[in-house]
Amino acid sequence: MAKRAATRKQLLKEPDQFITFSGKLIAFGRSNFKIILIITGILLSLLLVLVTVRQISHRNENRASALVEQAVAKYSAALQDSNPQTAYDRIKTDFADIFDTYSSKNAAKVARIIYGDISYNAGDADTAITMYTHALNDFSQFPALKHIVLSGLGYAFALKAEYPRSIQYFEMISADKDNTMKSGALFNLAWLYEAAGEKEKGASMYKQLLTDFPESMYGDLVREKVSG
Repeated sequence: MAKRAATRKQLLKEPDQFITFSGKLIAFGRSNFKIILIITGILLSLLLVLVTVRQISHRNENRASALVEQAVAKYSAALQDSNPQTAYDRIKTDFADIFDTYSSKNAAKVARIIYGDISYNAGDADTAITMYTHALNDFSQFPALKHIVLSGLGYAFALKAEYPRSIQYFEMISADKDNTMKSGALFNLAWLYEAAGEKEKGASMYKQLLTDFPESMYGDLVREKVSG
């Protein structure tokens, strides 16, 4: 037997589910108005903070990059009418300000490598080592940059005549699978071993360089040395 359709009177007596739910929601909103305002305010504040941090971070990164460019330009200009030591003295405060204000920015991280090179060229091996050591942590996951930093550390310790430490860093480059700056590392290891009195190891490095990188810029010089 077919079920009879509900009459209009019956329908009017049955509560509309949507209206009932809406009514409950409105009632909850009225009784918890302050709580809702607080929660909404917190969420909006968090969103505003995130947006602001991103904008500031981007703006600060640009400022840091601009300051690094200015410092490098100032250093280059100083080299035109002075020596590396004088040029170094002229830009010390510029780089110090960059590291103090924008230490975590990518531009400052790259600036540490640049300032390490500038320090090394001025004969300040200790500052160069400090900069390169910090940069090594910053770029440990980037082989090309990592090798540049390791090479810088090798040269800086060689400048202090601390040959075992210097050898340690060039060996890290030569043992890596990435060939970036590897020929230079082998060449440096050869003369460092010689300087440390280990002639056989030095000769071995020269031979490895010619075997692995026969067309390198060091090739003719090494061949002449080996044949002599």
